[in-house]
Amino acid sequence: MAASLIRCAFGAPASNLLKFLRPSVAVVTECRRGRKNYLRKYLLALYKRRLEVGPEKPRHRSEWINWNYDAELYAFGKRLGEEFSPNTLRTAFTHHSYIEKEEKRRADVGIDTNAAPLGLTDNTDLIQKGEATASRYLKAYLRHIYPALYEEGIMSIHAYLMSEKMLAYIASHIGISDLILCADFPPEESTLSKTFLAVVGALETDQDLARAEAFVHDLVLTQLIGEDLTEIWKVTDPMGLLAATLHAQGRGLPEVRLLWQAGKRTVMSASYVGIYSDRHLIGQSFGETPTIAEEMAASDALRRLMGITNARPPLQFQSAAKKLQLDYHKINVHAEDIIREYEESQTNQPVLA
Repeated sequence: MAASLIRCAFGAPASNLLKFLRPSVAVVTECRRGRKNYLRKYLLALYKRRLEVGPEKPRHRSEWINWNYDAELYAFGKRLGEEFSPNTLRTAFTHHSYIEKEEKRRADVGIDTNAAPLGLTDNTDLIQKGEATASRYLKAYLRHIYPALYEEGIMSIHAYLMSEKMLAYIASHIGISDLILCADFPPEESTLSKTFLAVVGALETDQDLARAEAFVHDLVLTQLIGEDLTEIWKVTDPMGLLAATLHAQGRGLPEVRLLWQAGKRTVMSASYVGIYSDRHLIGQSFGETPTIAEEMAASDALRRLMGITNARPPLQFQSAAKKLQLDYHKINVHAEDIIREYEESQTNQPVLA
């Protein structure tokens, strides 16, 4: 084939060479715009209509045709890696407002509720059971992890984790909001939080207490990761509590020293204060004024003494958490008791002549 091409190119007449070089089929290309002229006006008209109608109201997932409640209940347990009884899980998601709404709707259409009962049970009992389990475990775990933290701090963190806002946040991120049977939609925070506790109670009912506590540990306690515990429990008088703490430990009272200061007469003034006890630096911090720096340094010293600094060891999860020997009857020391003992000791001191 190569030889024939060479002969055609060099041995053939010029006319044959031109025929060989001339394309046999003429190719005509035509450029077209990729977007239609009407498309911009069409999309703009749809956008203006959407603005006139307003945002679409929230709709329950059950309004779509591919909704299967039984399949969703089954998938909920599998997503969490837990085994639930279908009846127990259905009860956990049934709010008492839904039963009242359905009974009223049946009465309006003339159906006798006694002759044809609805056959549903609300989640009130499961809520109480789950709340008791979650509250008991959280207190025991926090007291075990933070033994030097005062009981007021334990209760503040416990209230933060058990708040409606926190539990509703957790519930909305594991798909509970789409499965709740209640009168209002979207569900309120109180409904979401109570339903989450009902799921904890359902897990304890279908499996055991240890599994329910592990569920609370994995979903609720993990919300403390990256949180500043002193922002959750705010001490009103850090210097007074620090003095009482040092007195209870048999250490010297706090001594405040101004370590250095810069820009005193400017708007960018900064003071660095350190707090000493028995000639040991126990706390230090910056501040716009020496008074603010002293308060911040006292808070820093309290964080160090109670073991809740930002450099504290991470919370224990998974296999390490299962090995913890929790004491459910232990109660940490109350800060008010320490302060009262310190004030009494200061009052009973002899006055030097």
